[in-house]
Amino acid sequence: MTLDNTQNQPLQIPQEVRGFLESLLTDAGMTTLDETMREEMIKELYSRLDHFLTSKIIEVMPPEHLDEFIKLNEEKKSREEIEAYLKDKIPNSQEVFTKAFAEFRDLYLGNVAVARNAPAQEPAKQTEPQQS
Repeated sequence: MTLDNTQNQPLQIPQEVRGFLESLLTDAGMTTLDETMREEMIKELYSRLDHFLTSKIIEVMPPEHLDEFIKLNEEKKSREEIEAYLKDKIPNSQEVFTKAFAEFRDLYLGNVAVARNAPAQEPAKQTEPQQS
């Protein structure tokens, strides 16, 4: 699923999704980023979230509707059109999305915690070539 189907235009992240991603960065302790770096991280997270949500949709979408869902994305239908389709075809779609956003948040913050607690890699020691 593509949350934003516009091509060759600046990425337009829906405000509610942007707020979610910004709070995710804050919760991860990434508060000292300059504006450019923060925006790049938000774009990267947005892309990851988009892929994550697509995988969740595919897991719960009734099989008889998957081809149509794929077609809507390939045709670059509007976000509103795709959301309406999902609400119509996925029972309890709002609950599915709420759980998916929470799971994405937990995964991201968990990965950040693991990365912060990992021992620092020491550079490989240079050995002098042996003289024969």
